[in-house]
Amino acid sequence: MKKSLILFALLAASFDASAATAFWTGRMELAQSVTYQQVFNCEYNYIGRIFWRAFRGTCPSTIEVY
Repeated sequence: MKKSLILFALLAASFDASAATAFWTGRMELAQSVTYQQVFNCEYNYIGRIFWRAFRGTCPSTIEVY
C-alpha cells in the first residue's frame, strides 16, 4: 500500500495537465537571433493555430505548449 501511494504521488507530481503538444508543419527558415547566432525559425500547429519558435540546430517534430 505504501509503495503504491508513493508511486501515485510521483506520477501526480510529474503530470502537468496544462501542457499540450504542437506539431511541426515542416516549414522552417534560417534566421539570426538577437545574440547574432544562426537559428531556425520553425512553424508549429496547435489545434489550427500556427506559430513560430526559434531553435539552434534542427526543428523538433513536436513541442509542448502551455
